[in-house]
Amino acid sequence: MSTAQSFGAAERSANHGGPKCTPAELLLRVVLAGTLTHYETRGMIDDKRLEHMLLSGKQILYKSHQESEVRQNLGFSPAIWQGLTDVLSKAIPVLETQSLAAPGNCEESSSNLIAYNYFSLVKDIERLNDLCTIARNLLATTKKAQNLAAEKGFDQRILLLIDTCVRVTARGYDGESNARNEERWQKVVNLYKRLLITCLQFLHNFIMHNEHRKLVLWLDLFGYHQNGESSIITPMEPLDAGGSPPQGVAPVVRAGVRLVSPPLRTIYDRNAEDMLLETISTFPREPASSKEEAAMMLLANVKDHMEKLLGRNLKEIQQMGKDPDRVTEIRAALTAILSAKMEGWADLKDRFREDGTALVEEEPTRKKAILSIDRSATTGYPRTCWTDLPDLEEYGAIAAVDAPVTAQDTAMSRSPQSAAETLQEAKDELMARLQEPSPIMANGELHYESMDGNGIPPDDDSRSLEAAADGSVNEEEDDEDDDDDYTGRPGDQQRGLLTDIPLVLGPAEIEALPMIIQAGIVDSFGLKGGERSGNKNMQAVRCHILLAQETGRNLLRELLIFIAAWDLPDEEFYFKMMVQIMEAVLKNGLMSHAYSDFGQAKDIISPAQAVVIKILTHIFRAKYSPPNITSATETPTGRSSVPVTKVDVLTVRYIFTVFRGNIIPETCALIYLQGQIRAGHARPEDFPLNLWDMERVYEGVYQFLEFFAVLTENTGWKNLLVQWEIVYDLTTLLKELEGSIPKGSLSSINSAATAASRAATQSPKDATAAQGASNVPVAVERPYDPNDQEPADAATVSPGSRAHSPPVGNDDPSDFEWRNLKKLVVLVLSSLVWQCPEVQNQIRKYGGLETILACTNFDAHNPYIKEHAVLCLKFLLEGNRENQKVIEELEAREVVSDEGGVLEQKGYEAVINEGKLAIRTKRDAQAAEETEGSSNR
Repeated sequence: MSTAQSFGAAERSANHGGPKCTPAELLLRVVLAGTLTHYETRGMIDDKRLEHMLLSGKQILYKSHQESEVRQNLGFSPAIWQGLTDVLSKAIPVLETQSLAAPGNCEESSSNLIAYNYFSLVKDIERLNDLCTIARNLLATTKKAQNLAAEKGFDQRILLLIDTCVRVTARGYDGESNARNEERWQKVVNLYKRLLITCLQFLHNFIMHNEHRKLVLWLDLFGYHQNGESSIITPMEPLDAGGSPPQGVAPVVRAGVRLVSPPLRTIYDRNAEDMLLETISTFPREPASSKEEAAMMLLANVKDHMEKLLGRNLKEIQQMGKDPDRVTEIRAALTAILSAKMEGWADLKDRFREDGTALVEEEPTRKKAILSIDRSATTGYPRTCWTDLPDLEEYGAIAAVDAPVTAQDTAMSRSPQSAAETLQEAKDELMARLQEPSPIMANGELHYESMDGNGIPPDDDSRSLEAAADGSVNEEEDDEDDDDDYTGRPGDQQRGLLTDIPLVLGPAEIEALPMIIQAGIVDSFGLKGGERSGNKNMQAVRCHILLAQETGRNLLRELLIFIAAWDLPDEEFYFKMMVQIMEAVLKNGLMSHAYSDFGQAKDIISPAQAVVIKILTHIFRAKYSPPNITSATETPTGRSSVPVTKVDVLTVRYIFTVFRGNIIPETCALIYLQGQIRAGHARPEDFPLNLWDMERVYEGVYQFLEFFAVLTENTGWKNLLVQWEIVYDLTTLLKELEGSIPKGSLSSINSAATAASRAATQSPKDATAAQGASNVPVAVERPYDPNDQEPADAATVSPGSRAHSPPVGNDDPSDFEWRNLKKLVVLVLSSLVWQCPEVQNQIRKYGGLETILACTNFDAHNPYIKEHAVLCLKFLLEGNRENQKVIEELEAREVVSDEGGVLEQKGYEAVINEGKLAIRTKRDAQAAEETEGSSNR
């Protein structure tokens, strides 16, 4: 809109009795018109007038922050929102031209380009940041300003600006070794971060107290995107026919249905090679028809086999597909795979024919409702966003607060006997791999296959959400952060617009991002009084959408890893927000789904999964532990008797099933291998994990044990754990640690103290070096990736704010000590066995008495374990004659004669003194006998 048009509109409004243009609005219109001209025709406005416009913009910014009347006048003006939208529409391409090298231009780096355009970028980013801050302030009025911003498309421009900011800040410095250029690049990146933070704050204000805007933003961020017609979008109808029509353009509507169960014969079609080749080349994208969806399902089915045949991962195969000469290799592999499947399909039909039963080649067609945004009234926005409409009835019975807990809910399918078999299989498999010519993969990691790829038991019924239709079913994610360069455009289907923000912002900068998620899915958050009852389901719908889409799961995974990367304490505001977010996931019955999706094939427990368990521990401690609840609910034993809920029981049952079926077998197999290496039956270089992998396993196992320790403080949870015989899993872990990991001696304490003092003297140097570290993307394995560097602005985040991980290479991973793990196991067993005869008998049944007795010896790796083991033994023996007999049988009664032995030659002899072995000289023995004889006389 030109300046003349703006003033003309204002004059017409005044003549017709409309609201008059206030001085603040007039000044802002002038600033917007001049800024638009600056970006449309560079150089038309000289630097002096540009500086004057910048100062004028800051005056309006100050007034929009201080005066509510100014905010209302500006926020309710359609012309202002149109002007802001026009400025961003012209400014974003200019920023990208000055900050990002053209694709395919190998000679020019983005860093050098930023340094070259340093002076203009500094002013341009500051100018845009001021305008976005004004827009953010204007949204602090009512829904009218939010809807006007959406009607003019300003929110869509903010999303594009976020995309630009992330692409610039997520890149490391790749320019020339020039100190001045690097300094300029760093300053511009810091300004982009400020602009990114302001954009996130705008989005937060944009959806507060506005359910419709929340749902539209959710579809923009986490829905499928497409630019063109698709048979999947059908004539639209209102989402809520009984409700009032939403204000502004782009209402959320139902867009018909789509098929989610393609015919079986489509999967085994002999002509499927062409369909698969096309799917591989365009993967990932949303399926536009049942045929495309069948192709994605088939790709997920054959992906692993195809990668093995071609010796490449899916990304590399996609690159091969761009070369016409190499497409034949892909086609040959697909033909071989599909031929084998066709033979299997023919055999299946033959078996059914022999049995005289008919084979149903087509499953009953299932359909899902689609949720979409109707942008037909909006020009310039051809993109269609859609997602599946979650079926809340499927989870209503689980998530309801008053849902009864049935016997089926508390039934445990995996018995200790089956867990023992799984453990033995894991040990045998691990030892067998050492005998293979190439037991370790090229990347140095071992993939366990005793369970499925995510370690998920097949009989779980609490994880019932269907995987998203983007072909991500059972797909092992490639490590996307191995390269130093930022690969992939933020906002695509694979990563998501917001996913990489945790990689570039620090704890004090990122708070607006979890606040957006919090406002969208946390119950009773971001709503005014009296609105709760009608919108509770919409919070649940958005929670389901977040976890159903790959982009939503990617973002939530990064937000969780952020806690581990920065070692944030429980008191940190960010941590508290993530607790609320994950509590919403738990209430909607989706915690098991989230835990499964955050797994990585190469990890027994991924960093994100460990943080999930940590947050679950925090939630259950606040909900069920005695110090956090009223004393009226405590039992005479001092434990809480707060009743457990159905959704919590199903979640804990799932977590325990993973613990028994995956965590314990694979962890104990590693510990067993450590013992075999110490015994000389295997070589240290054959150990499958490195030190960082071992740290990840250790952190995860420790979090699981802390979670169960919290559960034992509640009577209901303790009874469930006893019913599931968690004693087996704990004693198994304790026996493996006791049998394979040597106890630490006093000398190891002294050496550790010396190493700590050396590290303390070196830390100031490390902090100084960290301040000058270049800005590069942080890998997914944070804080365990040894090559990562500080991604945050050195001026806003202190170098010491991040936890120091142990140095890589100083220790052999096969010598990993598992510090404090035995002590924690003994603590959990003590809490379980206290005043519980059933646990007393279970510990004896699984051979835990002898192991706990062995823990009474000094162990520097487990401080005070002797005291904890003695207390546990006390609880074990109280009122249990069978356990007392076992201990009595272990008591020393006599010493085998050592005539002519070493002791005899040296003048010593061994005796039993109060049940303990002692050594004394023969002279002392004779003196003791003479004294005893004289006393008898």
